[in-house]
Amino acid sequence: MATAISARQLAVTFPGRGRQAPVQALHPLDLELDRGRIIGLLGPNGSGKTTLLRVLAGLQAPTAGTVAVLGARPGAKTLRAQVAFQPEGALPLGALSAREFLAYVGACLGLPNRESDARAERWLQRLELHTTGRRQLRTFSTGMQKRLNLCAALLGDPELLLLDEPTNGLDPFGSELVMQILLEAKARGCTVLMASHQLLEVEAISDEVLILCNGALLRRGSLDELLGSDAHALVVRGLDAGGLAALAAEARARGGEVLRTERPREHLFALFRQLAQQPRERA
Repeated sequence: MATAISARQLAVTFPGRGRQAPVQALHPLDLELDRGRIIGLLGPNGSGKTTLLRVLAGLQAPTAGTVAVLGARPGAKTLRAQVAFQPEGALPLGALSAREFLAYVGACLGLPNRESDARAERWLQRLELHTTGRRQLRTFSTGMQKRLNLCAALLGDPELLLLDEPTNGLDPFGSELVMQILLEAKARGCTVLMASHQLLEVEAISDEVLILCNGALLRRGSLDELLGSDAHALVVRGLDAGGLAALAAEARARGGEVLRTERPREHLFALFRQLAQQPRERA
């Protein structure tokens, strides 16, 4: 499988201020990430997630080591439309409307005006921002700004998406929509590296997870590799109370441990997923 990101002994150190010691934001790490996968980037605040994304986006120079993105140096002109970075925080150019902002992004990407406008309208519709008219970005809610930022990241049809907290500030409907879009991007061959504190969302769509702490890569692997165990459980339904009691007695007789008997229920996220499929009005 082709490589999307390759790093060798990549490290970033920020100089200290005054008498403060330098801060090692990223300790030397080696990394190979395949194309066409969704990779969750996890870790507490200050673990180095944003620094790593900024290095890959070409916005932060590494202090040591080497890194290649889609076979090129991060920030290279050849990657202008191939790599998109969705940063955390408010959008710039707050006096613009959503369409004006995307027109500016399209011009930066070198897209023809007609193609840029068509793509912008498609993503504004998909991310439910098409009714904002000439409303200025500075009046957008956090969730609206987050969705528009994703519109901008998707405008160039990138091969690599670098996302910093893409669902932070979104309601469950918006989070579900973003996850659907990321899965569709993966199906088109796009690679997604997503830093997030939303563990359930990362677990729902990620092929692999990287865990950073204090600038070091602690663990990486698939969810099965990271969370799997040798224990086995028997899940049964359709039995009445007598059948359950008999099954529990048989389990104990064979040396098993009956932990509990409960009525199954869906998670809240499953409920929101069902509701998200119904027509609704967004505030």
